[in-house]
Amino acid sequence: MNPATFILALSLLSAPFNSIRPVAVGSSPQEATNIVTTYDTEKDKTTIKLAPVQISGERDKYVSLKMSPSFSFPGRKVTTPSIIDFELQTVVRGKLRTDLYVVYTIDGETVFLSSNRWAIKRPVPGRVWMGERLVFRMPYETFVKITKANSFEIKFDAVTFTVGEAQKQSLRELLAYMNPGVTGDHSAARLARLPPY
Repeated sequence: MNPATFILALSLLSAPFNSIRPVAVGSSPQEATNIVTTYDTEKDKTTIKLAPVQISGERDKYVSLKMSPSFSFPGRKVTTPSIIDFELQTVVRGKLRTDLYVVYTIDGETVFLSSNRWAIKRPVPGRVWMGERLVFRMPYETFVKITKANSFEIKFDAVTFTVGEAQKQSLRELLAYMNPGVTGDHSAARLARLPPY
């Protein structure tokens, strides 16, 4: 093996496990996304999360909508999850609705998911806006459908947001981390084989 190649491989293997790794999903830095990998030593649990990706800017009463899905598994050996925590983050003008109705539409098929919600007061300094985190329990099979879909929409009551191709590509990048058999620079299998702290 070439000595330079060996040194590069050694440096990659000795990189910290808790990391934010850029994964290109477009041609410009603004379109890049990040996969965040953390290991909880107390719980012996690994979480792999897509850093927030913007779906939409201002629309109706919504200032912004972002998604940040994640999955976890025990230890550091990757296992394909049965459930994905599909997190949505909103910033809203005015008050949050207590009876908010959110549905997903995947290639015309409507999907309803259970969720937990948390309000965030003044998410933007200097603005009298409210924020909200909604975490939906999404089956793995549904997540896979989204990554392969021609159209994917998220409807908040009467406001529909279309998830674009760049955003779906970031979901495909996260999907690649869910397969313990995947090899290559962006695989969770490689991350899970990194040495302990």
